[in-house]
Amino acid sequence: YVPQGRMPPALEVYHVPPEGRGAGKFVARLEAGGASGPDEDGEPSDEVYVAYELDRKLKRIVLFHTWTPSALRGKGLAARVCEEAFAWAEANDTRVVPECSYVSDTFLAKRKDLERLVDR
Repeated sequence: YVPQGRMPPALEVYHVPPEGRGAGKFVARLEAGGASGPDEDGEPSDEVYVAYELDRKLKRIVLFHTWTPSALRGKGLAARVCEEAFAWAEANDTRVVPECSYVSDTFLAKRKDLERLVDR
């Protein structure tokens, strides 16, 4: 999904699987124009991502946090990383639990076709 009149730059989204009991994420690194590192909230200023926990036993991916730097919000970038998470879930026969409010309230409201993968 791309909001009308806004075309996100071509983004390469990387899957960073969880290590041990840690979280995984689907992330796109952005050209930051020289600015990088954490912003005032401690979040990366040069990344868009959706973080998740994986429950292999129940075959569920729990999307619990989405991040887009404030200067880049509203351009469809968070939707792009969420699309990758849903594509991964479908390819791996895994249900999606949308705990993050962006995923549950905004992304899925625009992508009703993905509700078939959701486990609430």
